[in-house]
Amino acid sequence: MTRKLEKLLPIVILLFGLLILFTIFFDSLENNNGEAIMSGTTATFGGNPYQFGIYFDHVVHFSVYNFIAYLLPAFVTMLFIRMVINTKKTSFPKQILGLILTFTFALSLVLFFQLPANTTHTTNILGVETNGNFGSLNLAIGPILGYIFAILGT
Repeated sequence: MTRKLEKLLPIVILLFGLLILFTIFFDSLENNNGEAIMSGTTATFGGNPYQFGIYFDHVVHFSVYNFIAYLLPAFVTMLFIRMVINTKKTSFPKQILGLILTFTFALSLVLFFQLPANTTHTTNILGVETNGNFGSLNLAIGPILGYIFAILGT
């Protein structure tokens, strides 16, 4: 039974890491009415969702924290799988990488809760520029699913 679990567990963890990665394509922020404001790709990589000529320009910036929350678990899981495939016996580096993997999923979990505050924007209205974040918005389905998958991966 232990051998089966040793072979199956890395695949399950890889599945959770990839599921967290795929939640980036779902809606990430919504207003109080439940309407989606932006997707995870816009919240992570930035973009220009609203623009009305030269009078109104709204730019969302790249967020390193959102990038870490969505992509780091999948990347570290792939490294873990590579190490598990190359070493057959339990080893100290494998245990250290397992701890790092657990820390990565836990970090992703914390960063999903902070996703609205970590998503920053610059709004330019008639030449007046203001900076802010989306801290007043709610999490949509993408980060909530990512949160669940991070718990299961941890």
